[in-house]
Amino acid sequence: MKPVKLYKVRIDIEDQSVVEDLLHFLEDFGNFHLSIFVETPTSTDMNPYIIGWIPQAMKNRFDYEIRSLYGGRLDVEYSLSEHDDKPPSLVYRSRFLEPFGRIVDSFGYPSYNEIDPTIFVMFSFALLFGFMFGDMGHGLILFASGLILYLVRDRIYVNSDMIRYVLSGSTLYIVCGLSSILCGILFGEFLGYRIGILSFKLTIPPPFNISFPFKPLDSPIAMFKLSILVGAVHVLSGITLNLANKILNREYMEALIEPIPWICMYIGVIYNLFCFKLDFAAWIASPTLYILVILPVCVMLLGKLYMERLEGLIQFFEAMISTVSNTVSYLRIMALSLSHSILTHIILELGGGSLAAALIGAILVVILEGLMIFIHTTRLIWVEWFSKFYRGDGIPFKPLKISEVKAVRIEAASIPRRS
Repeated sequence: MKPVKLYKVRIDIEDQSVVEDLLHFLEDFGNFHLSIFVETPTSTDMNPYIIGWIPQAMKNRFDYEIRSLYGGRLDVEYSLSEHDDKPPSLVYRSRFLEPFGRIVDSFGYPSYNEIDPTIFVMFSFALLFGFMFGDMGHGLILFASGLILYLVRDRIYVNSDMIRYVLSGSTLYIVCGLSSILCGILFGEFLGYRIGILSFKLTIPPPFNISFPFKPLDSPIAMFKLSILVGAVHVLSGITLNLANKILNREYMEALIEPIPWICMYIGVIYNLFCFKLDFAAWIASPTLYILVILPVCVMLLGKLYMERLEGLIQFFEAMISTVSNTVSYLRIMALSLSHSILTHIILELGGGSLAAALIGAILVVILEGLMIFIHTTRLIWVEWFSKFYRGDGIPFKPLKISEVKAVRIEAASIPRRS
């Protein structure tokens, strides 16, 4: 999940005649990211040098090959990244995750010290899209379209970038189609018609009390509660990933004063909201308000003030305000689910019961509603979710290509000598 660990490599070139050959070697090696190439005038006593990065697992191979080829004509040093370094990020993703990786990278590339959220984006996208597009028939059309595109994408050649982009998103259509089918079963809908697939009731226990199957258009209160619950689970997963980032980076004190009390506080707020709704007298009478909400808020506030002073205070209030506003933003799940049901019923009414009209209308719904829900799902992930844990300010690891190399030619006197 985290980018691959890298070694920082500094190559001091004692024999300047090997510079060009060395660059060709680094290009052929295929896993050397160039950060700095300083080429100094031959009239000075300072040698050219190269600074770059290689995957940790390839260090022994790289060291053996470069020393075998160049011996004493250059000096090579290796080090792990230091606090003031900004290493590039080398992220390996399966081809199946390609469209979800594009969603992540469009927001920002993962930095070296944070989790790559691509796999979590896949599950998040499926969860959010499915509840907004919950219909077995529409999900089946989307799934079948994605499967067909997945099977043919390597067998056809197209010149259009737009068509290639659509083809490359086939796995996203498959995942979203499956999710829509599952949510359609929970809602009991197939192309807008009520169909009872579940022969029993599925109930989310108290204090949530949401029973499936239910039709969103007939049970807007249940859909309202479901939207808040899905949003709360999604926000909590984002704060949990924040905690994971801090633990992986050994920021234990920061973990204790931010994500841990934040998680406790948020669970307490959601629990009290479902138990007591807006009966604030009941909130005040409940011990959960003091244990799960007020105590964690005090820990987070005092901890941020102690660690970061004024900036910490600003971050605290920003986190509190955004937590409330972000949760409310998930009500778009209800709004889009209802609009999806209404549009489907309008098309069925206009079709007059014709099967051909129903199929054409279903395809139009999949295209138009699917695009709109894709935009809203992406927005929830980028704004409401990524703001909890993801910076996205990384530098992609790019293997060296000689055609892209730009040497820095400077006077040796301007460069501090290494002791």
